[in-house]
Amino acid sequence: MTQPEGFEVPGKEDYVCKLKKSLYGLKQSPRQWYKRFDSYMLELGYSRSPYDCCVYHNKVEDGSMIYLVLYVDDMLIVARSKSDIQKLKGLLSAEFEMKDLGAAQKILGMEIYRDRSKKKLFLSQKSYIQKILSRFGMSSAKPLNTPNVSNVHLSSAYAPQSEAEKEYMSRVPYASAVGSLMYAMVCTRPDLAHVVSVVSRFMIQPGKEHWQAVKRIFRYLKGTPDVGISFGSDTEYIRDFRGRGFKSRWRFVDMT
Repeated sequence: MTQPEGFEVPGKEDYVCKLKKSLYGLKQSPRQWYKRFDSYMLELGYSRSPYDCCVYHNKVEDGSMIYLVLYVDDMLIVARSKSDIQKLKGLLSAEFEMKDLGAAQKILGMEIYRDRSKKKLFLSQKSYIQKILSRFGMSSAKPLNTPNVSNVHLSSAYAPQSEAEKEYMSRVPYASAVGSLMYAMVCTRPDLAHVVSVVSRFMIQPGKEHWQAVKRIFRYLKGTPDVGISFGSDTEYIRDFRGRGFKSRWRFVDMT
């Protein structure tokens, strides 16, 4: 790395520092890596998305677009033509030490399934859901068909009142559990959007009733771990693996 500003060695300003730690061992490593990768992508003629600085895009010869999505040192490349993908892979491999894992099957806890004959893409978080169920002791819980109860309305009135309840709730991983549910909601489970937004309102002073509501969401996930999202045509009438029909652009499907 170049010598830090203000700490250059007199007479050796053209020298560089040899790192003795790995990429993940230094506080500034992620930033330095991103700056290095970003400068190379811009050098190749790619544009950085104004909405997400880790998304790059470029127009190829046939007029279509090629996209590269970066997450730390993992990346996904999307294009209409495989030859365009291979060309970009070659350029990246020549500049960085890389390992080609082939067609994406899993990224950030999301499993990717494809039905190329029907031009469908399915996303699921079955493994992630099973992991968080185990983490919060809900693997053996009885599954439920709905994530909330219509006649129960949570409010701040359920906040801990007695010292015993406060002591009990101090040992409950409420914030961690809600955060784990939020990740599933954002990625593949928009069916959790409302109920997760409700339980997230009580992060500061959650009570037993709030915790019971969170556990009910886990019990719902216990019964629906294979549910995910399908992306495809909005005009074609399609059926999922259970034979139920939908007409929307995205929908829930059972991966089993």
